[in-house]
Amino acid sequence: MGGGEGSTAREALNDKSIEKVTMCDIDEVFKAFRNNLSSTMPAKIELLERKEKFDIIVGDLADPVEGGPCYQLYTKSFYQHILKPKLNQGGIFVTQVLSYHLWLLS
Repeated sequence: MGGGEGSTAREALNDKSIEKVTMCDIDEVFKAFRNNLSSTMPAKIELLERKEKFDIIVGDLADPVEGGPCYQLYTKSFYQHILKPKLNQGGIFVTQVLSYHLWLLS
């Protein structure tokens, strides 16, 4: 999720053990580039619509500023009801966070 400039996907593809990378971005970046990047979708929609599960999901997102484009991707509800069901058994989710109190968003 995120990484609209492609650096996260590029780095993941450098690892020979990774077979496939699916990139989905936040709404604002998606809107700006949708004409040129047909394989990307807004992150929340991508996770909701995909039937497949993932071994690793990486969140390369902007800070969760209230009302900002990534805010909904840092909520407890998003993690429990959308992200976690898309992980394979033993799968992991990795993200950056600047302040740990941000994990308390509801």
